[in-house]
Amino acid sequence: MTVPDLEHSRAGVVDPPVPRKRGGVRRTRWLDRAGWYEPRDAGSRSTTRQAEALNLALSSPPTTHRGLILGTDRLSGQLVCHDPFIAYDDKLVSAPNVAVIGDVGKGKSSLLKTWGTLRQLMLAGRRVVVLDKKTQAGLGEYTLLARAVGAPSIRFTVDGAGSRLNLLDPVISLGQGDQEGASGRPTGQMMLLRAVLAEALGREVGEREGKALRVALLAATADARERHRVPVIRDVVHHLINPVVSAAEDIGITVHELREWGFDPAFALERMIEEDLAGLVDTETSADVQLDHPSGLVHFDISNLPIEGPALRIVMTVINTWQTNMLAQRSRKLMQTVNIVEEGWHVAEGALGKVFQRNTKLARGLGLATLAGFHHVSDLPAGSAARSLMQEAETVFIFGQSLRSDALACVELYDLPAGTEDTIMGLGRGTFLAKIGSEAPLLVQHVRSPAEIRLTETDEAMTGKRQAG
Repeated sequence: MTVPDLEHSRAGVVDPPVPRKRGGVRRTRWLDRAGWYEPRDAGSRSTTRQAEALNLALSSPPTTHRGLILGTDRLSGQLVCHDPFIAYDDKLVSAPNVAVIGDVGKGKSSLLKTWGTLRQLMLAGRRVVVLDKKTQAGLGEYTLLARAVGAPSIRFTVDGAGSRLNLLDPVISLGQGDQEGASGRPTGQMMLLRAVLAEALGREVGEREGKALRVALLAATADARERHRVPVIRDVVHHLINPVVSAAEDIGITVHELREWGFDPAFALERMIEEDLAGLVDTETSADVQLDHPSGLVHFDISNLPIEGPALRIVMTVINTWQTNMLAQRSRKLMQTVNIVEEGWHVAEGALGKVFQRNTKLARGLGLATLAGFHHVSDLPAGSAARSLMQEAETVFIFGQSLRSDALACVELYDLPAGTEDTIMGLGRGTFLAKIGSEAPLLVQHVRSPAEIRLTETDEAMTGKRQAG
């Protein structure tokens, strides 16, 4: 050991022996410490696409690639994909229904028109049925979209100039006796008549009234069949006021007593078809009301029906019932249908709401997904049909809520993590929380193509500029 080495050893510092380079050349100590003598590996040529694999900090995708694009994850920037039918097949949800909640102007309609309608039609090849209540330039908001895909708009108006959907359409009938209470079967004419009559009377239908109504319905159906035509509500009113003698004898009462049982229902129904429902559901179904348009889109424009009174709720429920029974007859074709309800709060109350809710519960057997839009949880009374529709949805998109009470109601209803209400209140236009099944909520930025933007803007009345298309 040399003298300098001994000095270092005595000082408590022992350096490793300095290796000699080949050829007997001695390394310089300070260059050796700096790594001067270490070999350098030559770099390898690559591309940006290949080098992505070297980024080990890349997060996993927020969703699978299976489904239709919703938008991008605000945290990772990756695509977010979802489809209620595919999610059901993947066991992520147990029901295909979707609730979209948020303040006015936050982007609910844009999501329903793009992801819920256009992409379902164009990319998934499904049938889409729209109940369009929102008005744009005097027509339903979906009119421009319907024109773009070549679909007609089926308009209902209170002046009798629009389309009609017969409350007693044979499609709605469940067969002899109309056993609407049968488990797993859609709503029939009798249940629908009871719901409409409850709306007209302002109360539930009594037992004797219900019996008189059933007798009148059976008589009206049989009479219309003999005349080779379709029964309408006026036929039921006629047989309530003029019951068949044999029907009364079968019950063990007189014709006068049976007529007494049916007087109030008859007059209430007569008033409804003369006033609130005139030209809407009191005559044979129009030829334009059908589910088989080649475009796949069925656009029911109900924007001209008044919010006040029963007409809007009745027409919405009759459309839903007609569609549900139509799909039940065609269930063997295994076709999937998306039902868009832009203003879900209209089915919040009464017997009609219960009918709507009952039909919705048959979604799995019919291949039907209902996508309903709502403003606030607090708008809907506890126990109402619309509140149940919102609560039972396993796919939920929550847009911005300006009031803390509304944001907290969403957190409570969907069991979101504490503090999520602050996130909901801070959501900008087009940004929403996506809660899918039991998965953690995702913060999503909705993405639209230029064509979709043109078809989904709703500012014509405010800007004074008509959209192209």
